[in-house]
Amino acid sequence: MFKSLSSKIFLFFLGVILLLVFGRFFSLLSFPESQIVLNKGALVKVQEGEKTTQKFTAKRDGLSGMEVLLRTPGVRYEKGDQVKMEILDSNCEKTIRQGDLQPAFLNSDNLYEFRFKRIADSQEKNYCLLISPDKDNSKALRVFTMGKEKNQPLSVRPVYKNKYFWQNISELNQRISQYKPWFLKHYFLYLISFGFIIASIFLVMLLIFL
Repeated sequence: MFKSLSSKIFLFFLGVILLLVFGRFFSLLSFPESQIVLNKGALVKVQEGEKTTQKFTAKRDGLSGMEVLLRTPGVRYEKGDQVKMEILDSNCEKTIRQGDLQPAFLNSDNLYEFRFKRIADSQEKNYCLLISPDKDNSKALRVFTMGKEKNQPLSVRPVYKNKYFWQNISELNQRISQYKPWFLKHYFLYLISFGFIIASIFLVMLLIFL
């Protein structure tokens, strides 16, 4: 009886952990605009109390973030520094989304992200990105531009997310398939991925009950 109870408790916590892992995965799953390649060009310095803006056009619906390329050390959160980010209308007047700049998940030290609630009808609409350090920062925030001159566009690019999670999985599959052989594309990739997950869970359960 004790063994049976322990197995049920373990399975419960395993289920919770899996839900948290996949929930986190789906919440982070988004897609930067592939046509834009971020470059480390000239540097634009933004001091505390200053603001810099960048106008851009969303190429598809589901705008949900912006990626920004910063010079190291970027945003030094251990000292309480923060960078206020806003998505404004095309005239850089009305705030549509706002938040803070955060280090990108599983990316280099130079890449930072501004994530926000998905804008469903963003396709072909013009927006304005506002960047502003809002706490004491002894050294200026240094944002790369796309070229060698300071008057070039900032090295930023939009990030998009689909409405439903299975659409995100499908797009992820398509993007991965561009660089894989035929047996790791489309339905084969789905079969391998989900088969691996199911087999792993089954193996853990089998070890528990045996």
